[in-house]
Amino acid sequence: MDDFLHHYTEILTDPAHLAVEVTLMLLVDVLFLGLIWPFVKGYMDRKLHAQHEMLDQEHGVVHHDDHVHHDGHIHNKDAAITAACENA
Repeated sequence: MDDFLHHYTEILTDPAHLAVEVTLMLLVDVLFLGLIWPFVKGYMDRKLHAQHEMLDQEHGVVHHDDHVHHDGHIHNKDAAITAACENA
């Protein structure tokens, strides 16, 4: 066990080993994630946009640049049923 602790403290205090650890952390964290993240974010944005459009269609929402239209009969189904019954 003393041999293990000796090597362990030697590695922790070795400046060259620490420099290699920092270099590897930068390579993995910065380069790898920096290159991968835009693709992951793009995929997530496309997926969320598709889900948003699907929900808008289900709920009768139409987006314009400065305002949003809601289809009233979808949001108030009981009133739409009552109105249909009264008109029949």
